[in-house]
Amino acid sequence: MYKEYYGLSEDPFQISPDPRFLYLSDQHRAAYAHLMYAINESKGFTVVTGEAGTGKTTLIQTMLAQLDGRTRTAHLYNPKLTTPDFLRYICEDLGLKTEGLTTKGELLTRLHRFLMECYTRKERVVLVIDEAQTLPHKLLEEVRLLTNLETPSGKLMQVILMGQPELGKVLSDERLRQLTQRISVRYHLEPLNLEQTGEYIDHRLRIAGSKGERIFEPEAVRLFWKFSGGIPRVINTLCDGALVIGHATSRKVIDGQIARETIRDMSYLRPKTGSFVRRPAFLYAVSGILFAGILGLGAFLVLKPSAAVPPPPVVQALVAPATPPIVKKNINLASLAQRHYGVVNPTVLDILMQHNRHITDMHRVPTDEPIIVPPITDKEFFGTDDDGKPYLYLGTFEDEKSIQALRNHPLLRGKTLKTALREVSIDTHWYRLTAGGFKTKRDAEKVFRSLKEQGLLPAFSASP
Repeated sequence: MYKEYYGLSEDPFQISPDPRFLYLSDQHRAAYAHLMYAINESKGFTVVTGEAGTGKTTLIQTMLAQLDGRTRTAHLYNPKLTTPDFLRYICEDLGLKTEGLTTKGELLTRLHRFLMECYTRKERVVLVIDEAQTLPHKLLEEVRLLTNLETPSGKLMQVILMGQPELGKVLSDERLRQLTQRISVRYHLEPLNLEQTGEYIDHRLRIAGSKGERIFEPEAVRLFWKFSGGIPRVINTLCDGALVIGHATSRKVIDGQIARETIRDMSYLRPKTGSFVRRPAFLYAVSGILFAGILGLGAFLVLKPSAAVPPPPVVQALVAPATPPIVKKNINLASLAQRHYGVVNPTVLDILMQHNRHITDMHRVPTDEPIIVPPITDKEFFGTDDDGKPYLYLGTFEDEKSIQALRNHPLLRGKTLKTALREVSIDTHWYRLTAGGFKTKRDAEKVFRSLKEQGLLPAFSASP
């Protein structure tokens, strides 16, 4: 409809997983590297997770297209099958004839014979299962048993499980511990940040034939990123809808006005906000940066101390009131935090919102309802991920730049740092930072105490 009007040769924002349009963000490159490592090193099980629409399927198809002719693949898109149908699908996708084979044993025998033939020819066999979080436990166990087909020198079949974050919870089931122990490579694909969203849109336009003219203004990109949470599939749909509106109204450039109109029309696309303790989903910090508490309507001053300035005093715990307060007039969350904690920063406000799910806008607190004001102690910052591993919640911050200092902190080198987007008002998003990769809870506690003593955790830092 709009291709000729915008000088394009094809639709730039189609949602089908076309490898030609793959935009390799830093996280996509890392995911791709994990996949290629798993294939080249013949790892038995690989797990890649990410929110729906983050590009997992496009990534896997790109990887498969890059494999040499000595790699045989089976790609299962709909894992809701019975065991015989599951085995039959794998066989047929590998090019095996299954006529006359009716039992599980017959299908396994045929598959095993084929795998041995591939091993003799020095060919690899890879099974990719999309939407693996929907696999029933019984079928996941069958997948594990397939990797038991091996020789003394290695596995006859490699398995890649692709799924949404819920896959981690599925795999943490005690009944699947033997499968979980066999997972050699894991990666969680995070959504795009604001800068990457702009690059992603420009990339797809170039592939579709754009000569470089600016079609989407920065304001439109920012609005689409905030609304989509950085999910590429949602970005595609928004951009496509905006181009339709732009063409219909003879607008060569998509500005903020068109973006807002598109978002209103497609409000049903808004992704769900991740929970407080999610890692992964979330878009899950700041070293030497203080947020000084202020009175009134709760604007925040960000102070950057120099190296000569001693670390700020550490608050051991922010104490809650004896009884839950009841707000009698419209106030914002900052005023409430200042009144009860004596300190205001995004971390404190985020914790308050997590304990009071009926508060969806930090600028307005519902009246005549009890407000939970919890004591903010160390326990608030420890959690366990879907795999039972400890992680730390480091804080919530106004922008991504503030996170970089903690990312580079020596105590967190080698840890898995993740950011999660947090919507705190209709036009404001903050970033939560979590750190994983700790071997034990004691290791996490040591890092937490040290960061706290250095005054680097905003929840425990207060101005004199």
